[in-house]
Amino acid sequence: MGTRLSRRHLLRGLGGAAVSLPLLEIMLDGKAFGQAAPVPPKRYLVFFDGQSMGADGDPLDDDFVPNTVGRNYDLKSAIAPLGALKSEVSVISGLKIPWAAENGGAIPAGGRRDGFHVSTLSPLLAGVRSPSGTTSGGPTSDQLVANAIAGSTAFPALTYRVQADWYLSVSAAYGRDMISYKTDSSGRVVAVPPQTSPRQAWQALFSNFTPSGLDDAARRKLDLELRSRRSVLDLVRGDTERLVPKLGTMDRQRLQRHLDELRDLERRVATIAPPQTSACMRPADPGADPAVGTPQGNNGTDNTYAQNLGYSDEEARANLFVDLIHLAMVCDLTRVASLQMTMFQSHLNMYALTGQATDCHELGHGGVPGGTLALSKGIAWHVKHFTRLVQKFKDTPEGNGTMLDHSAMLFLLEGGHGWDPEGVRDDSSHSTENMACLLAGRAGGLSPGQHVVAAGKHPANVIVTAMKAVGVSTDQLGEVSGDIPALRGA
Repeated sequence: MGTRLSRRHLLRGLGGAAVSLPLLEIMLDGKAFGQAAPVPPKRYLVFFDGQSMGADGDPLDDDFVPNTVGRNYDLKSAIAPLGALKSEVSVISGLKIPWAAENGGAIPAGGRRDGFHVSTLSPLLAGVRSPSGTTSGGPTSDQLVANAIAGSTAFPALTYRVQADWYLSVSAAYGRDMISYKTDSSGRVVAVPPQTSPRQAWQALFSNFTPSGLDDAARRKLDLELRSRRSVLDLVRGDTERLVPKLGTMDRQRLQRHLDELRDLERRVATIAPPQTSACMRPADPGADPAVGTPQGNNGTDNTYAQNLGYSDEEARANLFVDLIHLAMVCDLTRVASLQMTMFQSHLNMYALTGQATDCHELGHGGVPGGTLALSKGIAWHVKHFTRLVQKFKDTPEGNGTMLDHSAMLFLLEGGHGWDPEGVRDDSSHSTENMACLLAGRAGGLSPGQHVVAAGKHPANVIVTAMKAVGVSTDQLGEVSGDIPALRGA
C-alpha cells in the first residue's frame, strides 16, 4: 500500500506550532494517484449587509434587482461588482417578510413586529417570528447547518463581524451586532457573539491559541510575542520538507499555493491591530487605539465623516476575514461560517468606502443626495467583498472541480423597500416588502447565474434551498416551510 495521509494531518514544528493542510490527493482513502478524487465536504456561508434595498421617499425600490428574468441578467449598480462572476450567482427578488399590522396586530408565523430595526433578525435568519427585544426566537441557519455537516471539524461554525464597533456614542447596539444564535444544553436560544478581531481569529485558526480568559497584561504580553516571533510557517519548515517528497505533482502545487496564501495572510494580519470595542470583548476607550474609530454623535456632519469618525478600516478587516474564511474551509477546519459585514441599523462611516459623507444607515434616510441610487453604493461595497469570496472559492481546485461546486453562499440584507406599517407610509426603507438576496455555489444541484422572481416568498425559503443543497434534511427553517425549486437545475 502506498503512502497515505489523514485528512486531519498537520505540519508540526517547534514550540507546538502546527499548520493544517488543504485537501490533497494523498489523503484519499485507499486510492492511488490518478484515480477518482475524494468527495469534498459541503460548505455553507451567510453573508449579511445591514441595509435595506431602497431609500425613503424614492419610488425606485432598488437598484439591485435586474430587469432581465432568467439567465444573462443585467447588472444594476448595487450588484455591479459581480461582473463576469454573475454566472456563478443567482439573484432572488420579490421576497417579503410579513408584519403584524397585516395580521390583525398579531405577529404572523415567520413574521415581524411593526417596528423595523432588528425585528427582521429572527424571521430573516431563523425563520421565526420576532420575539420581544433584540434577539432571535430560534437557532439561525448557520448553527443548524453546522449541526448537520460539521463532522469532526475543529470549528463547527465560524462567526465573524467586520464592523468593529456600534459607532454611535448616544446609544448601544442592543443585539444589532449579532446574527448567529444556537440552542444551548438547557434548550434556550442564545446568541453566538461574533469575533471582530482578525488577529485573534487568525490565532484561533492557525496558531493553536485561543485568547479567552486572559487579563490585559497577558494580552499585551501575547501581542508582543506575536509581533516578535518567527512565522509559524518557518517553525514547521522541517516537517514540510519531509512531506514534500511524498507528494505527487498536483499535491505539491496545491500545498505550495496553500502555504503562499498563509504566508501572505500572516504578513497582513501582523499589520492590523485588533478592535478594542465589541459586544464579545472588553470595552475600551476607542480614542486610545487609532485602529478603532471614535464613535460619532447622534447627527454627524460632513466634517464628522471626513475626520473618519466611526471607521476602523473596515475595508482591510473585510479582506482579512474573507481570506480567513476561505483558508479555514480550504483546511477543512470548518464548513460553516457567518460574516456580518455591518450591523443592523449600521452607523459605519461610509466616507472612506464610497466617498459619501454619511453613515451606512443614513444612506437610507437621505444622509446624502441621490436616494436609492446613493444607497446602492453602500450595498455595492458589501457585494464587492462577497464577490471576492465567491471568486476565491471558484479559483480553488477541489476534486473534479472547485470549492464553489460544493458550496452554498448566501448574501442577505436587513430589509427591502415599500410600506412601513409603523410609520404608516410608503416608499420607506423601514419595510420588508420587495426584498432580494443573492445565492452562489453549485452544491446539491444549485443552478446559479439566474434571476429568479419569487413573488411573495419569504427570504427563509431561499435559505431552506441553500440548507438542503449542502445536505441538511429539512424543508423548513423555523416557522417557514418550503424551498424554491427554480434555484436548482432541471
